[in-house]
Amino acid sequence: MSAREISQVRPISLPHSAGKDIDYDQTSDHLLVDWMCNGDTKAFEAIFRRYETRLVAYAARYINSLDLAKDVCQEVFLKLIAKPPANLVYNNLGPWLFKVTRNLAIDKRRRRKFEITGDESSLPEAREDCTPLQTLADLNDAEIIREMVNNLPEDLRDVVELRIDGDVPFKEIALILDIPQGTALWRMHRAVGLLRQQWRGYEAEQL
Repeated sequence: MSAREISQVRPISLPHSAGKDIDYDQTSDHLLVDWMCNGDTKAFEAIFRRYETRLVAYAARYINSLDLAKDVCQEVFLKLIAKPPANLVYNNLGPWLFKVTRNLAIDKRRRRKFEITGDESSLPEAREDCTPLQTLADLNDAEIIREMVNNLPEDLRDVVELRIDGDVPFKEIALILDIPQGTALWRMHRAVGLLRQQWRGYEAEQL
């Protein structure tokens, strides 16, 4: 799959109560998405807490594997960070999240069937909206990528190295680094954005 640029974040305002105590868990999906798009990590963490368990259970219905269902859930939240929906149904994020979860779970089920049977007809067509982690894997110059990773801020580099080098699940990364799982996903997204910027600069130098 070819790399795809992360969509520009829409300009929005932080809550009027910024700097005060905010009960994120009681805040509407609509406001949480807006705040998340404006860089509020806690808003994303609230969305993650609100939907993670239900999305994992939903994905497991399609692929009959709790571990794979958790992988699907992580991909869903990475997609949410990279390209959040422009509009919410009745200001509810749930329909979008469950739709993306269903599509990813079905794709993963088909790929598992191909791995077992070798039936190419089971494979879904390649999509451009690949996850940031898949985009990183598409960059085939390991030495250059390693140098770029080393240039990342330490908090971002820690997540990338655990995920890419160690293939550590985000749940375990959160435990290792003593951070919320949503923060681990957020840092991964931020790291991928910085790596893409570095990669574009590298390609420009090669012209």
